[in-house]
Amino acid sequence: EDAVTISAFQTGIGNNAISLLAAIIIFSTVFGTLSGSMSNTQILQVMKTSGPVSTGLTFMWMPLLFTKMTGGRIFASLFFLALTFAAFSSLISMVELASRLFIDMGFSRIRATLSICTVGFFLGLPSAIDLHFFANQDFVWGLGLIFSGLFIAFIIIRYGTRIFRERRVNTSPTDWTLGRWWDYTIKFVVPLEGIVLIVWWIYLSATQIDPKNWFNPFDTFSVATCFMQWGAVLIFFIFINKRLAKATNSTVEATL
Repeated sequence: EDAVTISAFQTGIGNNAISLLAAIIIFSTVFGTLSGSMSNTQILQVMKTSGPVSTGLTFMWMPLLFTKMTGGRIFASLFFLALTFAAFSSLISMVELASRLFIDMGFSRIRATLSICTVGFFLGLPSAIDLHFFANQDFVWGLGLIFSGLFIAFIIIRYGTRIFRERRVNTSPTDWTLGRWWDYTIKFVVPLEGIVLIVWWIYLSATQIDPKNWFNPFDTFSVATCFMQWGAVLIFFIFINKRLAKATNSTVEATL
């Protein structure tokens, strides 16, 4: 059986460690390149305005670093190749999760995967064509990840944290065994942390990020645009939830 806890631990630590290492490399490159002609405050301002959602930090400053290195072309090729594989590896997990739902409804794996990839491709086109749209989606759904985590915690709480831990997590003899502390973490720590982060972000957005247009749902970085898009997606999933559940149950019953 799969070692769920070990895999989750490795994924979290590995992702954050690589992100931290990349940030150290990029920050060192920017400060090392500009420190002779700019103050620290000016350099920080350059970093804040390096393209939509800081795309310039990767696609402007990393190439600059490689041009100053011995064998820079080789390292640049390896870096962007690794970046491409990282994107595809993240995409695989997202496609698999969505495809699994359609497979449970009776679709073949090929049909389910092709359907999800096609929909994802067309939904991603606006962000690929317009960087301002991309910046908006990153702004809205970057925080949406906190909501998705809260939804998962809510589902586990409704299911029963102890039951979920014993029946769904602590199932492999080769995996790390989670104790009762995990139940309290899901019940209290995760909801409190998520709520604090969301409230803090709303306050920051309304007072500093876009104080003049925070109420405009069509502004790129407003609080209102987040609530409008979250609400639209939530209404959509509430609308199709019973239909998906009914189709899935019908498929399961037909196989019994």
